[in-house]
Amino acid sequence: MKLLLSGLLLLAILGPGTASAADSDGKNKAAAADAAPDISQKAYTDAMALRDAGKYLAAEKALQALVAARRDALGAEAPETLRARMTLMGMELARHTDAAAEARSSSLLLTLQRVLGREDPDTLHFQRHAIYAKSALGRFAEAEQEFRSLIRTDERVLGPENEEILHAREMFGLVLMDAGKLEEAEKEFRQLLSTSEKAGGAKDTAALIGRHNLALVLMFQKKYAEAEPLLRAHVASCTRVHGPEHPDTLNARNSLGSVFSFEEKQAEAEKEFLSVASIQARTLGPEHPSTLMSRSNWARELPVHKAEKEFRTLLAIYERVLGPEDPETLRCCFNLAVRLGMQNKNQEALPCLQRVYAGDVMRLGNDHPDTQKSEQQLRALMRQLQQE
Repeated sequence: MKLLLSGLLLLAILGPGTASAADSDGKNKAAAADAAPDISQKAYTDAMALRDAGKYLAAEKALQALVAARRDALGAEAPETLRARMTLMGMELARHTDAAAEARSSSLLLTLQRVLGREDPDTLHFQRHAIYAKSALGRFAEAEQEFRSLIRTDERVLGPENEEILHAREMFGLVLMDAGKLEEAEKEFRQLLSTSEKAGGAKDTAALIGRHNLALVLMFQKKYAEAEPLLRAHVASCTRVHGPEHPDTLNARNSLGSVFSFEEKQAEAEKEFLSVASIQARTLGPEHPSTLMSRSNWARELPVHKAEKEFRTLLAIYERVLGPEDPETLRCCFNLAVRLGMQNKNQEALPCLQRVYAGDVMRLGNDHPDTQKSEQQLRALMRQLQQE
């Protein structure tokens, strides 16, 4: 749950990002971009529309075509080409990270540092996401050290109150949270929330994100008495600022449902998740990844035989929409395996866990905590089958 939520928050922080504004600026600077539709701002905007609709594979394909077109027309290291690559790489890292993606992000960062400069704002913006990719692969100490150095550079180059620094510190807090340093993460998020509220007010976007992150780290420390009212207030704030059907509001409600689940308030959790999934199905579509995530949350609260049926349905959709090896597909496969095991359907659960473990090894490597956890669960199931 922790890594899933962190990944979603990273996607929210990424947003259209610096690369989007820079991409628009690149169009004005390059006559070739105006003359060729396939390298224009419209091509970029169309790709972002696909991303926002949850059609991630199609969006990545469109951005890949844009990068190739700009490389041919403008050159591989033209700023416009590099900024399109930044957007493509940032979206890929926000959706999921594997060793190959992390290596590509590190290579792109080196190119940005050489061409645009080590202290160029776009370079510093992308560097945050390249560092966070290391955390996603379990390289927590390395990511923590690099974030501390980057934040010092940001403060010197951009100024201590620049909004980009708040974003960098939010991501640094997520690294601490993913590494299990929950008390340190809580301290960081409390400081950030205070700073954001003073700078922009309680309704400021940075303050809303900070309040959400603080509530999550409290939840993971089982401080439910503080996390639940904070999330209730956060949902109310998001509703006032964004509206009841805005993705940030629905994301906050999903987190509130998670607190209910941890508190074993099953009826409240089920109601919250189902309500969110229903809104997302209507506003985003029944097969949008956010809708599927909310349905998965809801399914976890169901009686085991009903949960098995729901996860089988969801797995088929995930495989069709995101692909058989996507992390969310494998997460759904794992949830199905758990429900099968709870019903002593161990022979059916075995290939599911084998699939999850193989996917974790391929994406994260043998030393990542998630891989080690899936290996332990697979070995435990195999021992149990041998005893039957």
